[in-house]
Amino acid sequence: MSTLRISQPAEHSGVPASTLRFYGTAGLLPAERTASGYRQYGPDAVERLAFISSAKLLGLALEDIRDLLDVRDARVCAAVRARMVPLVADRITDADRRSAELAAFSARVAAV
Repeated sequence: MSTLRISQPAEHSGVPASTLRFYGTAGLLPAERTASGYRQYGPDAVERLAFISSAKLLGLALEDIRDLLDVRDARVCAAVRARMVPLVADRITDADRRSAELAAFSARVAAV
């Protein structure tokens, strides 16, 4: 299994290394440590960061993202999944509403 130093997933995802460290502390992005203390991420780190970024765009709180990642990773927790499905559906509806509002605003600005 290949591992990535912190700069590699940061570069590929566009997420700053400081944010990766924060996500690690928050339990969203696990990292192994080398003997010298450097963080090493698995090959799925970039995909996981994309998932986290998308969830943040939906306006999910970090705790909700952590729960959603648990469901994604385990693929078995029916109780968490049952709680997350309506939450995510509500956030998607809200995002669609905001998108429509922004499109309407853009059209008004373009008309000016």
